[in-house]
Amino acid sequence: MRGGPSGLIAAIAAARNGARTLLIERYGFVGGMSTSALVTPISEFRLGGEYHVGGIPLELLRLAAELGGADVTRDSGNYPVNDEIMKLAAQRLLVEAGVTLLYHSWFSDCIVEDGRLTHVIVQNKAGRVAYRADVVVDCSGDADVVRAAGLPVVKGEVLQPATLWFQLGGVDTDALGGQGLFDDAVDGVLPVSDRIRGRLAELHAAGELPVFGGPWINSFFHDGMVSINLLREATDASDPERFSRTEVALRESLHAFIEVLRREFPEFRACWLAKSGIQTGVRETYHIVGAYHLVKDDVVAPKAFPDTVAKGAHVIDIHEPDSIDQTEFVYPKRAYNIPLRSLIPLGSVNLLTAGRTLSADGPGFGSARVMATCMAMGQGAGTAAALCARHGWTIDELDNAALRSTLIAQGAIVDIDDDAPVPATITT
Repeated sequence: MRGGPSGLIAAIAAARNGARTLLIERYGFVGGMSTSALVTPISEFRLGGEYHVGGIPLELLRLAAELGGADVTRDSGNYPVNDEIMKLAAQRLLVEAGVTLLYHSWFSDCIVEDGRLTHVIVQNKAGRVAYRADVVVDCSGDADVVRAAGLPVVKGEVLQPATLWFQLGGVDTDALGGQGLFDDAVDGVLPVSDRIRGRLAELHAAGELPVFGGPWINSFFHDGMVSINLLREATDASDPERFSRTEVALRESLHAFIEVLRREFPEFRACWLAKSGIQTGVRETYHIVGAYHLVKDDVVAPKAFPDTVAKGAHVIDIHEPDSIDQTEFVYPKRAYNIPLRSLIPLGSVNLLTAGRTLSADGPGFGSARVMATCMAMGQGAGTAAALCARHGWTIDELDNAALRSTLIAQGAIVDIDDDAPVPATITT
């Protein structure tokens, strides 16, 4: 359910592996944070020139590139996308795979019998409809189905802040050049202009501007166009009242920041707002309590998990919610492994997750939360769901060898480094 980065890939994977697949999406398009929240570039597909995310996620980005809406040539593996082209490319792959799309619909509740989730209940203009399911993959980003099913979740007292991304036209990108406009990441991180950040920091200290991040200013396919990650606010997107206040506050801040950019920096003197996110981008809310808890040591010292279904390699990147101070990044030296157990809620019979709800500590989540990694998790979870549905397996009965061989045959990168240590115990 939900057609975000993990959900749309999970649906394609499930359908390609023979499962009759329903994708529930609240908007009239898919793509999640990459389209509704304008988050770009999509991080990250390779490290040190080697791919660690392949399969369906890379196929999707390459299709978007063929359509003129992505750049998959960047050495860093951080690939920018045009949100409108991403909507089209993702939709085409879903339709071609035979996924049934149910747009303008919300997950509302579920029915659980003897520990097994039997139906998901969807709310839309037709009312409330219960859909029977053999296996469910919760890609809501907020563990909506997991919580409704009564399975354990956790939420930290301090959450990473939300960000309203926006795109500007009329920017003198030639003049901005290397002084503030960046076309690729360095060591997995998009650089920040000291000149622009320094002046914004002075205005923040003077009380003229609220908390901000970066700014990370990315070129956006056309001369004069940029995509900017700048706005931020501490919030809880799983609290509708609080998150509504955040949406209001950030849209006010958006226009205030644009006025400051016009006033303070010649390159932005004639800029105009091309688009802002349909919604504010969310980094973190609930996490499942999984059969394995991905921790910092799993990122910096990769483990040879026998149930590896995805890989990550992004820096450990934890944004401060109430400060403009830069995060201290921790750089993985090589790709690490994500086990299926981190996507399985404790006590689950036929419910999997994928994406930012994975079971992880703060640093583990700080790396694994990025979209390319979430997409890879989606292919793992969707394929696992299809195999369980085909063979009548519960999640505990899933044959990991069959799952991994299926993923490898379909282009996913899930090789295990034989030199990496094998965990002696399962962490819960």
